[in-house]
Amino acid sequence: MFGNIVKNNRKYFKNIEPKLKVAKIKVPIEAYGSLIIFLGLASFLISFVFLLLIGILTLGFSLLGIFVDFLVAAFIGILVGGFTYFYPSFVIGEKREKIENSMAFVSIYMSTLAKSGFEPQKIFELLSKFKDYPAAADEASKINHEVNKLGMDLITSLERAISRSPSPEWTEFLAGIKNSVEVGGDLNKYLEEKSTGFVHEYQRKLKAFGKTLTLLMNLYITIIIVGTIFFIVVSSLMGAVGGVSIATIKIFHYITVFAGLPLITAALILMIKSSSPWAE
Repeated sequence: MFGNIVKNNRKYFKNIEPKLKVAKIKVPIEAYGSLIIFLGLASFLISFVFLLLIGILTLGFSLLGIFVDFLVAAFIGILVGGFTYFYPSFVIGEKREKIENSMAFVSIYMSTLAKSGFEPQKIFELLSKFKDYPAAADEASKINHEVNKLGMDLITSLERAISRSPSPEWTEFLAGIKNSVEVGGDLNKYLEEKSTGFVHEYQRKLKAFGKTLTLLMNLYITIIIVGTIFFIVVSSLMGAVGGVSIATIKIFHYITVFAGLPLITAALILMIKSSSPWAE
C-alpha cells in the first residue's frame, strides 16, 4: 500500500536499513517503511473514531471536542509510528547490553579453550553452545555456521560478524581475534589480557550498580513510602477538620494505594533491571 511512498522518500528511511540487519529483522526497507506508515495511520484513525464516539456519548457534539480528539489521535499515531521507527534501535540496544554484560565470562571461557589447545574455529563452535549467555552464543553460532556449514574462511566470517556487531566492545574483541589469526599473533595471550580487562570492567559495573541500587532504595523508602504515609495522614486530618468530603479523601487514598504505589514500584523495578549488570 505504501511501498511507492517509501521509495520516493527513501532518504527518510535510509538510517533504518543497516539497523534492520543488525537487529535481525529480515524484511526489505520498503516493507518496514510501509509498516511504519500503516501502523501510524491505523493508530490515528482507530484512536480518533474511538475518542469521537466517547466524546459524543458523554459530552455531546462539539467542534472543540472534535478538534481535541483529532489532536490526541494524531499524537497517538505519531507515538506509535515513532516507536516502530526506532524499534530496531531498541532491539540493538538490548542485544548490546546483553553482550557487554557477558563479555567477562565469555572472554574467560574463550581464553580457557584457547589455552586447552582448541583452534579458533572450534572455540567459536563451542561458544555457540554456551547457552548461559545466549546473546554472545547467537553471534558465535553465526560465525560457526558460516565457517563449518558454508565453507567460509574464518577471517571473512569475522569481518562479516564485525560489520553486523551491535556492541563496540564485541566489535573490538572480534577485531583483535581476527588480527591475531591473520598475522599469526599469540591468540592465547590476547584472550587472557582481554578477559582480565573485561573482569575489571565488570567489577566496576558491579560497584556502580551497588551505589545506584542504594540510592534508589533510599529514594523509594524516603519519598514513596514515607511520602505516601504522610499524605494519608494529612488528608485524613483535613477530612476530620472539615472542608473536604470523606468520600473524596477515600477516592484519593484508593488511587494512591492501589494505583500510585504499584505503578511507581513497577517503574523502579524496570529502572533497576535496565541498569543491572545481570540483564542477560
